[in-house]
Amino acid sequence: MPGIGRKSAERILAETGVEMEHFQNESRFSSWAGLVPECKESAGKKMSTRIRKGNKYLKATLVECARAGIRNKQSYLYSRYQRIAARRGGKRALIAVAHTMLIAIYH
Repeated sequence: MPGIGRKSAERILAETGVEMEHFQNESRFSSWAGLVPECKESAGKKMSTRIRKGNKYLKATLVECARAGIRNKQSYLYSRYQRIAARRGGKRALIAVAHTMLIAIYH
């Protein structure tokens, strides 16, 4: 996967472990990692807020990998980043790319 080198892969494996059976599905895995936004609803209006608290070491590693992954202009990660950054901004797009990488790691 573009953006993930040997040291980053070692860090990710050290934080998550090799067995993914502990997590029922990818949404629980990303929630544990802290890469999903909290959703608040009031009076029928849904508001997306900041990302959840989670494993800070895994989150930092994945964001670092996402920064490296979007450097390749021909990659899927770069096109995803551009698509989201146009609507939501660069920082939110970077978190979304890190979330995409985490889902790929789960599978």
